[in-house]
Parts: sequence; C-alpha cells; structure tokens
Amino acid sequence: MNKTIDKDDPRFKVFHDLMLNKVRNILLVSRQYDAWIMEEDCRLSEKIVSEYRGLNLSHPPRLHWVSNTRKALNALAKRPFELVIIIARKTDTDIEKIAAAIKAGYPSLPVILMVHQLDAGVDAGGEPASVNIDASSINQTFLWTGNTEVLLALIKGTEDRMNVDQDADLAGIRVILFVEDSAEYRSAILPILYKELVLQTQAVMEEGLNEEHRLLAMRARPKILMVETFEEAMTAYEKFKDNILGVISDVQFPKAGRLEKDAGLGLLKKIKSERFDIPLLLTSSESRNGAFAERIPARFVDKNSPTMPSDIRRYFKADLGFGDFVFQMPDGRQIGTAKHLWDLEKQLDRIAEESFVFHSRRNDFSRWLFARAEIELASKVRPLRGADAADTKHHIARLADIIHQRRMQRQRGLVLDFDSKNLDVDTEFYKFGSGSLGGKARGLAFMNMLLNQHTNLQAKYPHVRIRIPQTMVITADEFERFVEMNQLHDLSKQDLDDETIADRCMTAELPSLLMAALKGYLMHFHYPLAVRSSSLLEDAQYRAYAGLYNTYIFQGQKHFPKEWGTGLKKKKWLSSFRSWSVNAMGDTIIRPLLA
Repeated sequence: MNKTIDKDDPRFKVFHDLMLNKVRNILLVSRQYDAWIMEEDCRLSEKIVSEYRGLNLSHPPRLHWVSNTRKALNALAKRPFELVIIIARKTDTDIEKIAAAIKAGYPSLPVILMVHQLDAGVDAGGEPASVNIDASSINQTFLWTGNTEVLLALIKGTEDRMNVDQDADLAGIRVILFVEDSAEYRSAILPILYKELVLQTQAVMEEGLNEEHRLLAMRARPKILMVETFEEAMTAYEKFKDNILGVISDVQFPKAGRLEKDAGLGLLKKIKSERFDIPLLLTSSESRNGAFAERIPARFVDKNSPTMPSDIRRYFKADLGFGDFVFQMPDGRQIGTAKHLWDLEKQLDRIAEESFVFHSRRNDFSRWLFARAEIELASKVRPLRGADAADTKHHIARLADIIHQRRMQRQRGLVLDFDSKNLDVDTEFYKFGSGSLGGKARGLAFMNMLLNQHTNLQAKYPHVRIRIPQTMVITADEFERFVEMNQLHDLSKQDLDDETIADRCMTAELPSLLMAALKGYLMHFHYPLAVRSSSLLEDAQYRAYAGLYNTYIFQGQKHFPKEWGTGLKKKKWLSSFRSWSVNAMGDTIIRPLLA
C-alpha cells in the first residue's frame, strides 16, 4: 500500500496533494426546532469556523437545513453535498423514508443519523432501538446531546475516510484504527480522539519550519478510521497493515453477524501476533477487562472512568509517539529525552548501547518519527534494528547520520522562522518577524534557494564549497515596531545629519521579543558576524541609492563581554567595541541590544 516517495521530490510538494477531498457542504435534515437549537443555542457555525481557524484550515463547511424528503432531494439536485446529517426523534415517522430516498439517489453519499436519546433496548449491532430505520440507509449513528465536538469529529472522520486510500498510497500516511459499535460510546470517544490527535499533531509540528509548511504538515496527520464489526476491522487492518500507527478497540462488537463478547480480544491478539510493534488500546465499560488487556498486552481504558480523556492522552503521547522521545534502559530507568530531531541526534551521541537496542527492538524510533509526519525518514530508520546488528555503535552512528542528513535536506533553500527555544544551529536561513525581508536579504534568500535547486553546480566544482553563509534576518515589521515604540517617525521629516539620527537610534530601545531573539541567536553562534542593514526599496530601479549602508564586522565570541546585558557601563563597553568595527559607527547596530 505504501509507495516510496521519490528522494528528489521535495517533501512538501507531496503534502500539497494530501487531503484533497473536503466536506464543504453539509445537508442537515431535521425539525426546525432542532436546527434552531443547533445554530442559536449551540452556536454551531461559530464553533465550526473557530475550530477551522484553530487548525489553520480554510473553507469551513456550511450547513444547509431542510425539513422533509422533497426539500432534501431538491437541495441535493441543485448543489453537491459531501455529507448528510439526519437528526431524528423517536416520534419521527418519516426518517426512514428520507434516508432511503437519499441513499437510493446518492448511494455513495455518507448519511449520518443523530438521535437525542437511546432506549434501554439496543440492537445486535449496538445501534439505538429508539429510531426504527434500515441500517442500509445510514452509514453511522451518533448520540446528539448538544455537544458540537461530536459534529466536528464526525466531519473530520468523514474527511479521513474520503482521503485515507489516496493519502496512504501517495505519502504513507499513518492510520489509527478505531473499533466501536456503540453509538453512545463512539459519540463520547471519537471527539476525544480527534481533539488529542489535533493537539498532539500541533505540539509536535516540526520546529523551525515556516508557516506555509506547518499548514501543509497538518495535512499529513494520521487518519482515524472508525469501523463497527470484526470483519470491517480485519479488512481495514489488512488493507492498511503497513500504515497502521495504532489500534483502539472495544471488547464486545458484532462478528459473523452476531454480537461477540470477546471479539475485541481476539482482534487485538491477532494483530499483536502479526505486528508486535503496533500500540494497542483496549476500551471497555467493564473494568475487569483490564486483566485481559495485560495478557495481550495492550493498554486499557475504562469507558466509564472520569479519567478517560487523560488516559487516552497518555496513549497518544507514550504509545503512539506524540510526546517527547524518552530514552529508557531495559529496566525502565529514564536516561534522557528528546523534543525534536536535533535533540534526538544530539542524544544519540551519548546514548547507552543497551538503551538503543531496547528502543530499536520495539521500533520506537520509527514510530516517533511517523507521528511527526517524517514518513520518508521513519521508513529509512525502521530497518535499523539494533537487536539484529553485531556492531551497535555502527548502528547508532548510522541512525544519527540518517537524521542529520534529513534535517539538512528538509530546510535547504528555505527561510525558517527563528525560535530560540527550538533552535537548530544547522539551519541556513532564519528570519524573525512576519514582514518583508528587504532587498539584500531577499537576494540572499533567492540565491540560497537556487544553490539548493542546482546541486550539479557543486559537483562541477568539487574543490570549492559554494554556499550562502548562515543568515538571520530581522524583517521590516520589526523595524516599524522599533520606530513606533520609540516615536522616531519625525526623523524622516527633519533635515538632520547622519550623526544626529544615529544618536537618536542608539539611545532608543529594542522591542523585548526582538531583544530576546537576538540574545538567543548570539548565545548559539560564535563565529565572526557581519551586520548589515537593508531596505525595502533596494530592488527599485528608480531608487538607485537605496540600501547603501555600512556593514559592521565582529571577529568572534571573544569580542562580546561575558557580562553583557547585566549592568555593564555603556561608555566603557562602547569605547572598546569601536576598535573591532569597520568604522567608528560600528556600535550603531549592537548598542541597543547590549548596552
């Protein structure tokens, strides 16, 4: 099922082709009162828009309400819908006709039934007996209690089902298999799963990537595939066996057309026997089933426990690989943690061989990488099983080299957002701020991109290293903030000499966030620095002299006082600083930072 991604194909170019099928229009069939409650009391539209903004997604779906079969079919004939939701009450007598008519005309259109309450009686499939409807006319049933998170979860679930085949085949996207036949419990658990999936995916989003790539990487999050029977679960498992990230299963659900009390135990045992490295989670409303989970082994969650959300969160972080990578010894002792790829690479330099073998045997490295949408890297790491290698040190070095090469590859030619908390010292081009780069910085960034696109140039001159030096750009919006904060706008309206303007700027203060960013940068980079100003008009041919500024050179770390920023006398430091600058105005750039 999983195709190998072309190594010459930029990673994010593939991501552009993920999640192509979206739920854009939803047909809501209900009484007017239910529609009004959903819109006015639950503020459904606002919450949908808010949710999509939180995910940095565009085009949130729209709800279109109708009240009967005729209006539903008319609406379907006028525009395309990706999802139909029917809200039914026990007294509604025409719901079955509506569902049957929609399915007859649009058999591939997902139809979701939402009910207000469940009777004591539940049919063999776990569906509510409160609404009499042919199961062939609906795809899934949920319990509607006014919780809009249920609606958001079923929208995401519908989109996952629409895209899982293509995305798994195209980019090896991971799949979380969720087996639950009860409308009550899937209405409670599915929103928790999606909430955790989105939160954890955002938390592990690749540090240092720019905003565009963060949005694209969200498309590569694992898909949740929900099924209700043993046969559906096995079909999905066999189909996506190479892409399964985890399996969450109820204990009791239909098998061979009958409700089987131990179907979930049999399912998880079979999966564990074939794929030891897939994390399993057994859910049950009976706490005694926890003992059966230990024998599989699988993590266990009690559906009726008030700690169910936090228990599921623990499964996501500890088992599925969404949390920090925690290095352990075989006896369980923790000896280190890694938050991101650079961290992991550094930890491998000093990891104990026993810990490496322990994690390699369990495929922990590849699972952690898969959770971070590092599909290609995880696929390369997976065959490196420390338990099968005679030379463990060579294995560790090989893993560190693969990670290093991947880190270098993913950022080549990119302008990345600077974050001192998640700083990768090997990054080639950083920017701080969201505004324009300015003329010189744009030119450097463009040349950096070209050099990384045309790697044959380096091969043509193997004895010459052709590259753009590591660069940090402060964008134009930060300059505007500096001018605004210090009320320097009047300088452009006055006929002042350069020395006077320089003195005004040197006595001004830098914005606190920029100050912290520059300090963070200088704490990590100790080679000689060239500080250069830029202009938005440098590329403008009608402004021939725009951007004619001085460049100031700093020889290295020894030129920066150890106690900078801690009360050092300004005049004393500046007098010594000038001797290291290109000219007497060398303190202009750095003085507001360190004085």
